[in-house]
Amino acid sequence: MGSTTRTRMPHGGPEAAALIRWRSWPLSDHARWSWLLVAGMLGIGGIVWYLGGGWLLSTLAVFGLAGTLWQLLLPVDYEVNPLGLRRNALGRTRLIPWHAVRAYQLRPSGIELYRHSDPAKFDVLRGLFVPFPADEDSMLCAMREHLTHAVELPL
Repeated sequence: MGSTTRTRMPHGGPEAAALIRWRSWPLSDHARWSWLLVAGMLGIGGIVWYLGGGWLLSTLAVFGLAGTLWQLLLPVDYEVNPLGLRRNALGRTRLIPWHAVRAYQLRPSGIELYRHSDPAKFDVLRGLFVPFPADEDSMLCAMREHLTHAVELPL
């Protein structure tokens, strides 16, 4: 299950804001339905093997799906801090500064961040989905505090 920890910034003072850190790993966090993902990938590989007539094409299909769905298969660490949203996955850290987020949309299981204030339908593919931690209220408060300049889009 994902965990949320709150700590203080190393530089004290009135402007020091609380950090929110959590790990999202849907394959582990949602064990009831996570086997469906793996079974579905193997099922699609089996269908490709049956229709394509070879194991090489089905192996490529399964690895292609695994490459596409890597955020569901591997753990991703998130951190909300005053500079922006930090995402750490596969040993690589990516910082999305708050000023780069122009719009956001609250979803039932997380927040979708957009680069443009009026996103098109295809911007969902270019946006960043951030799943809620165990304590979603603290994340919502922190996001609304840092994203005062951004547009909140309706669901």
